[in-house]
Amino acid sequence: MRLKGKVALVTGASNRRSIGWGIAQALADEGADIVINDVAFPQELDARVAELQAQGRRALACIADVSRPEQVQRMVTCAIDELGQIDILASNAGIIRWEKFLDIQPQTLRDIVNVNLKGNIYLIRAVAQHMIERGQGGRIILTSSVQSDMNFTVTPVYGATKRAAHSLVGSLALELAPHNITVNHIGPGWVRSPLNDSAPDQQNAADIENQARNVPLHRAGTIEEMGRGVVYFASSDGDYTTGAFLRIDGGLGISKYS
Repeated sequence: MRLKGKVALVTGASNRRSIGWGIAQALADEGADIVINDVAFPQELDARVAELQAQGRRALACIADVSRPEQVQRMVTCAIDELGQIDILASNAGIIRWEKFLDIQPQTLRDIVNVNLKGNIYLIRAVAQHMIERGQGGRIILTSSVQSDMNFTVTPVYGATKRAAHSLVGSLALELAPHNITVNHIGPGWVRSPLNDSAPDQQNAADIENQARNVPLHRAGTIEEMGRGVVYFASSDGDYTTGAFLRIDGGLGISKYS
């Protein structure tokens, strides 16, 4: 219960198989009240709220497109009005498209940059302003990817946005440190979440087995393991950590596959 009395906003968190839901559950297990957001699976938000409330947590669902700054501001305002404050931001919403560089469509480029880069910026700015005004510090944690420091041929734009997140975290950690706001990011490796359902190399049992062989620990990561990484940064364990990148990838980033 290290986060009892804290309020966390988690984006991209409505699907039960998503990393966002793993993050929301992990934070709730430590006592935090949760605001969950999604646009990809909005029909599931009420069920996730009910599960959190069954744990004895205050919980609120907000549908907002993080690539639209006016919607982000409404969500942040709603969260503060309903639950009093935001102590922890887990900026997890993201999209991926499996296209080689020469096949990238203009709309694909816009969509990925709008959500993965601009969405992080809009969301962090709105929440950081609230944290500064409140004067109690705060924790900001982004979900980036092993692609912050690995390269893949079929996701060049996605990878570029995740590398940009690495730079963004470092700059914001410096700027927000005087306000006792830490900024860090986790780098999930292979997780069998909805984000990866359409991956071209994960469409049958043989593909999945081959993918497992590429990971030194020989398995996919779980959403619960991703959530525990966020808890480290959000709890007192991470008091003296800012501007950091925690790869949670079973060793993928240091394997021969990289």
